[in-house]
Order: sequence, then C-alpha cells, then structure tokens
Amino acid sequence: MADRLDPTFVRAQIELLRVTHPDIWDAGDETLLADMLEGETDLHAFLATVVRRMLEAKAYADGIGDLIHEMNDRQARFEARGDAMRALAYRVMNWAEVRKLELPIATLSIRAGQPRVIITDEAQLPEQFVRVRREPDKHLIASHLKAGERVEGAELSNSEETLAVRTK
Repeated sequence: MADRLDPTFVRAQIELLRVTHPDIWDAGDETLLADMLEGETDLHAFLATVVRRMLEAKAYADGIGDLIHEMNDRQARFEARGDAMRALAYRVMNWAEVRKLELPIATLSIRAGQPRVIITDEAQLPEQFVRVRREPDKHLIASHLKAGERVEGAELSNSEETLAVRTK
C-alpha cells in the first residue's frame, strides 16, 4: 500500500476507478459508489489518516494553548514577585534613610520618578489628543446585507462549501 498521506496516489486510484467503471457515478447510487471507493481505493484509509492528523494537530494546539496560559500565569507571578521585591528594597532603604547603596550584585539608588499622565475627564480632551481606531463592524454589516440593504463598500461573498468532521 502506498503512503497513506499521498493524495496524488489516491486521486489516481479514484480516476482509474472512474475510467474503468464510469457507470458507478452515473447511476446515482451513493451506497454503491461508497462501497466501490472503499473496496477499490485507499480513500477511506487516506481520509482516516487525515482526520487523525487533524485531531492530533488540534490536541497539540490545545495543549500548547494550555501551556502558554500556564506559562503566562507563571510569568505574571514572577513579575509580581519582582515588583514586590523592588517595593521591599525601597521600603527597607527608606527605613534606613539610605538613598544609595552599592552591593556586589547591584547598586541601588532611590531617585525621583517620571510624572505620569492622569486622565481626569476623557470627554474634555481636545481632538488632537485623542486617537480613534476605525474598524468595520462585520456583524452589523452582515445583518444589513442579509436584510437586503445596500452597504456602500461591502458585499456578501458567495458561500463556500466546508468540511464537517464529527468524531465519536
């Protein structure tokens, strides 16, 4: 048997079946067609391998997503720990009334920070100080187009066939 993931080979098998038995497609008998494809080609084995690989890819993607989530949580905990240690060092230096301390591992110094912008009333900000992000609302556009309304600059595409995969 050929490589289970060689679509060219499976296509050649299907084409050979189509040439040698064209009546199978013309008969309109889906059961006969399915039986012949299963018995005379590697179509079922090929598609089973494809679905297995799809499921494996999804499992890996889900697993990596879970791992990323766990690592992001871990990163946040380490960042919080670092911030807590910085605050602790600041407090201890203030208690000791020390503004600068040279250690073998680092030099610590307390200095003035940078002023931060605080927005007290966003509505009062002049336009030149506000950014607006323009983005199409595709759900709203789709609802109007489906209702038969014309939306300048948008249209509905032709629907494409999709593959539904159900697993037990």
